[in-house]
Amino acid sequence: MTDRFDVPFPLLIVAGKGGVGKTVLTATLGRAAAAEGHRTLLIEIGGQRQLPPLLRHDLSGVTFHDDQPTMIRKNVGWESISADRLLAGWLAGKNMGMIASRLEKSGALAVIATSVPGIKDVLLLGHVRGALDSGVWDRVIIDGPASGRAREMLRASKQVAETALEGPIHDQGTRAHALLTDHERSAIVLVTTAEETPVNETIETAFDVEDDPGIRLAGVIVNRVFPPDAPPKALDGHPGHTRLVTRHDGERQAIDRLTTELPVSQMHLPELAGGVVGPKAVESLMTGDPQEPPKALKEVGLKTAPAPSVDDTDVIVTVGTGGVGKTSVGAALAVRHAIDGRRVALITVDPARRLADALGLDALSNDLTAVEVPGAKGSLHATMLDAAATFERVIRRDGTPQQAEAILESKFAVAMMNELSGMTEYMAVERLSELHTNDDIDLVVVDTPPSADALAFLDAPNLLGRLLDNRVYRFLVHGRQKSILGRTLGPVVEQLISTVGGSVVRDAVEFFKSFDGLENGFRERSDTIHALLRSDRASFVVIASASGTSLEQAARFVGDLRDADVEPGLTIVNRCTPEFEPVEGTGHELIDHFRIARWMERRRMSTWTRDTGIGLRTIDELAEPVASLDGVLELAAQLR
Repeated sequence: MTDRFDVPFPLLIVAGKGGVGKTVLTATLGRAAAAEGHRTLLIEIGGQRQLPPLLRHDLSGVTFHDDQPTMIRKNVGWESISADRLLAGWLAGKNMGMIASRLEKSGALAVIATSVPGIKDVLLLGHVRGALDSGVWDRVIIDGPASGRAREMLRASKQVAETALEGPIHDQGTRAHALLTDHERSAIVLVTTAEETPVNETIETAFDVEDDPGIRLAGVIVNRVFPPDAPPKALDGHPGHTRLVTRHDGERQAIDRLTTELPVSQMHLPELAGGVVGPKAVESLMTGDPQEPPKALKEVGLKTAPAPSVDDTDVIVTVGTGGVGKTSVGAALAVRHAIDGRRVALITVDPARRLADALGLDALSNDLTAVEVPGAKGSLHATMLDAAATFERVIRRDGTPQQAEAILESKFAVAMMNELSGMTEYMAVERLSELHTNDDIDLVVVDTPPSADALAFLDAPNLLGRLLDNRVYRFLVHGRQKSILGRTLGPVVEQLISTVGGSVVRDAVEFFKSFDGLENGFRERSDTIHALLRSDRASFVVIASASGTSLEQAARFVGDLRDADVEPGLTIVNRCTPEFEPVEGTGHELIDHFRIARWMERRRMSTWTRDTGIGLRTIDELAEPVASLDGVLELAAQLR
């Protein structure tokens, strides 16, 4: 894989940390396979639609189909798969169409999926196997989730095959596991950038997936690589020289470590000055031919907005996809307001150590930890959400001792906290409620989980309410057989229990029966936070990077928030290319690379602000990744 993109496996899974370019590489691998004459299906999961604009400029003539492939160009098909729709469709295929539809709308379907951890991933892999077995496609390439989630997805087939000892679920898991572990048919490609954190995650993922479930590692693609030669001496006096040397040295160290600790095939792809914003850039990566630079770099006017004022704000919520530096920017916002005199609580929902390292702390827990901010007139405390600990605290606070023990000892409780979609966001809302009512705190800054859905956090207060109030759910829990609905659903529920396997549905029902009497407390807090997040006391800040894909995603975030009656307070574009003075002679190509990148970024951002009407603030990329409080302070200084 060192000199060409052809990776000869019928099933290829592309995985990597958020923000390293997985989707771009999926498009590139797909284009390369199609160019070799292979009929190739590219799959996005979670309902995403980021691949089509990378595959074809004009999509106006393309008719998109739900739940089936769409041909985008010669030999290239595309499909977006929703695991929830697959589960509903699978149940419908077991003569449970009506119950599946109602359960999906209520949220109870997610509970059933939680009863059998990994079932949705197994159904997804089963769908992929069906595409391969159909004979329509020679290659199927999956734009996989971020590394940690990818490991869960790949292990799911083995887990389900072992836990569901018989029936259709067992068969699905066994078939999916057989496909993944067939080294002639399936492999995984890991994508990384030459930075410490992505390289660490890549090495960890590589060993994990080869050990369990035993999938073949085809190689590693190192994306957006700096030129391998050190910046020339002729640039020694240039203002950007230190930045260039720092980045070059950091990348070389990361690549050397990757080569030493993970001795597999590597492909290095260069950083494109203009970013990857369409099919031409994908083709440039595929062929190795450089993009044609702009003929002239005219100054692009970019009106930036002031940093958000929070004198009348109780909560700042940062939202954004992975890989844009959301956690670091959230920390910078918290630091800035602590310096200005506010008593700030910063809560992160990301379990990684990045925030603790950036704040100069040994670790973060569910409790508030004081952060020493030089020159602060106010104070800063930080906490990392522990969803399970928050859940336990709420249950013990609101329920009787006997009720709390019954709930917490349920084997379903752990599965629900780890697997139920939206539960992490819901527990973050519960923790926000605790912090917001703390008299020692003026401002809460919430670093939400990376998500392609801007409404995930906003919608979290409704999660349990929708489930507890739904008629189908109430029948499942309370068994009201005398109603028409009860008489209709009774036989269907028995079929559901039989299909999913054994007692898994009964376990879920017994767990939620234990909530009897606790619903009102959950609803009241949910209603309070729901109102707060839509009031003038809360400000939503969208975090993006200057890439075209990230700005497009940010525009969707803005639209989603507005549809939910929330007007975003600001968009912060992080990691922008700083200004470089032009030079002549040796080294000018390197400087021109960054000048072109900055020009194209500012042009994209100028168009973005005009189209969205949202205030935009930029933060220049630092010479080194944010790994200490000094780095956070540098970011905070740019937000003044």
